[in-house]
Amino acid sequence: MQILYELLRLATLFLKRGPNRIGGLYKKAVYRHYTDGTYSTEIPKPPWLGFLGPILRAEVGDVIVIHLKNFASRPYSLHPHGVFYNKDSEGALYPDGTSGRNKNDDMVPPGNNYTYIWPVREEYAPAPADANCLTWVYHSHIDAPKDICSGLIGPLLVCKEGVLNKYSGTRTDVDREFVIMFTLVDENQSWYLDENIRHFCTDPDSVDKKDAVFQRSNKMHALNGYLFGNLPEPEMCVGESVSWHLYGMGNEIDIHSIYFYGNTFISRGHRTDVINLFPATFLTTEMVVENPGKWMITCQVSDHLQGIFRLFCSTMHHFARGMNQIYEVSSCGNKDPSEQPYGMIRTFYIAAEEVEWDYAPNKNWEFEKQHLDSGRERYGDIFMNHTENWIGSQYRKVIYREYTDGEFVEIKARPPREKHLELLGPMVHAEVGDSILIIFKNKAKRPYSISAHGIEDMESGKQLQASVTKP
Repeated sequence: MQILYELLRLATLFLKRGPNRIGGLYKKAVYRHYTDGTYSTEIPKPPWLGFLGPILRAEVGDVIVIHLKNFASRPYSLHPHGVFYNKDSEGALYPDGTSGRNKNDDMVPPGNNYTYIWPVREEYAPAPADANCLTWVYHSHIDAPKDICSGLIGPLLVCKEGVLNKYSGTRTDVDREFVIMFTLVDENQSWYLDENIRHFCTDPDSVDKKDAVFQRSNKMHALNGYLFGNLPEPEMCVGESVSWHLYGMGNEIDIHSIYFYGNTFISRGHRTDVINLFPATFLTTEMVVENPGKWMITCQVSDHLQGIFRLFCSTMHHFARGMNQIYEVSSCGNKDPSEQPYGMIRTFYIAAEEVEWDYAPNKNWEFEKQHLDSGRERYGDIFMNHTENWIGSQYRKVIYREYTDGEFVEIKARPPREKHLELLGPMVHAEVGDSILIIFKNKAKRPYSISAHGIEDMESGKQLQASVTKP
């Protein structure tokens, strides 16, 4: 109940309206896609795109032509990453010494139109070893941070020749593709902050925009504008090829470790289940879905996870603030790869048990330094000295320890090549085609579990994570 209460408290901070709280509903500016120059019929986009603009796709050799009409109440523009542009199609306001035709692209006033032309030249093409389509973005660039926090950003995919359908512009090389932006959307930086305060705070006159808690309540750890798992679930089928286009924006807070539960993917030529995102980084990952069930994508930065970057960001600060989401893999009548026979079963008996751990059991070096630094304050004292105010170098820890059998009596001796592991759990080895069987016993005083990266869970689809084992 304590965990649920904490999540509710955090969700309330971001989502509940009040006298001096905006809540979870904000006015935004967004890019929308229309069928023609009358701007009367909108082309629908996938619901999981959230407030992101439409997906723009082009092949090497194509020319992207954007007819932008500004229906908003203030000037905006359109600036691309990953394609060529001349000065009259840059869409970025800064003192570049241009004037006239080469300056008109910098901002489009309310009610006006402008046409941007972006050739997709060979020098912007995916390299031979790259994925077929690379992830880029476009956004307004009058005041880029404020424009993006206001909502004006979208995905731009640059593809190798022959990848896109000639008529629909969709991809022919994958079964599905998804775009996820992981970022802390700082609504304090939005052009619409004052308007949002007036419209959504129940006592707007009581708002102090400099108040730290008020500012924190407007910092949304979001995926495509959703937090706490509210992004409409991306859905796919077993056996399908899926391209994930992931990118980060924002500031120094936006350091994300994105973890895909249940399935692995290829990123930059390596198989993994975790990738790192930073502001203005764009990644393309390729997945062949094999594991049916409902799985999380998370930011493992703890504060983000609670916020709730859930597809999850693995930096725990982010996770706690909602950066997490579910994606669903259905069988769709396809054969479940997990039903295939496995080779050797490699069995490990692992226990969680509590120990007293000394971070510096040999303190001779500290005594030598103490002699050299006599009479001066020593930085190491706060870590090494055990006093009434300092813990010192010894801490109570819980570790994974391997035993010889299921009686969990005889500790398995570590070979010399594993002595360096020390506090870490035992080395678990397996080959492709093997099965790993973990017999886990909890000898500690509180519940723990054991979960692994980079392998398939035999209980796939039945649970989102490893079950907790009670003491």
